[in-house]
Amino acid sequence: MSRDVVDAAIHYRHYKDLCEALVAEPVVEAQSRTFWSLTVGAHLTLCQHLLGRVFDQTDKALHLYSWLRTIQKNLHFFDEHDFRERMKGNPYVDSLAEHPRKPDPEILERDIGLCSLADPLVNALWIHRGGRLAHRSAKHSVRNTNVGDSHPITIDDLEKLITRATEILNRYSNLFEARTYSTQIIGHDDYKFVLACVKEKVERSRRERRKPKSEI
Repeated sequence: MSRDVVDAAIHYRHYKDLCEALVAEPVVEAQSRTFWSLTVGAHLTLCQHLLGRVFDQTDKALHLYSWLRTIQKNLHFFDEHDFRERMKGNPYVDSLAEHPRKPDPEILERDIGLCSLADPLVNALWIHRGGRLAHRSAKHSVRNTNVGDSHPITIDDLEKLITRATEILNRYSNLFEARTYSTQIIGHDDYKFVLACVKEKVERSRRERRKPKSEI
């Protein structure tokens, strides 16, 4: 589940960064429109699929909602004794154990609500997952309608869900084992090198075409 949260954030950032970069470099985008369109679309689609798993609601599956409900039923696992036992190989266990490790019941209850169908964004994502992402809704197919018309979910909504998922994952992971997850990866801006190479090739080709025939 943690991998799904992190990967959703990573692919969303790639989607957003590529969109902004290609708008800023239209000449580069024009060289391979099909490639860039498929690449950008793939990042967004994978992000949506991963978020669908993160905010899943089905029984007997691990997702944020079931994870938080499990935590709520087993708060004793966050007792100092249990924490020290889990972290007994950590040289900083004493200083780490000085901080409260038990989840705040009110915050936990709020987080559960933010991961349930009672939340409008989660509900919209759940409907998209069942009617468009995991499989296509037969009802919408027959009516020639789109699930997004009745339950729209925007790019900003996806970003809000990613931020929410990351914050909730890290809140309880930190309490349980003093660990948090980063959504930043080494080489996240590698795409800039690709764009720079394409741009340089286009500019060099243009210079060659402008040279007088006597210089060629």
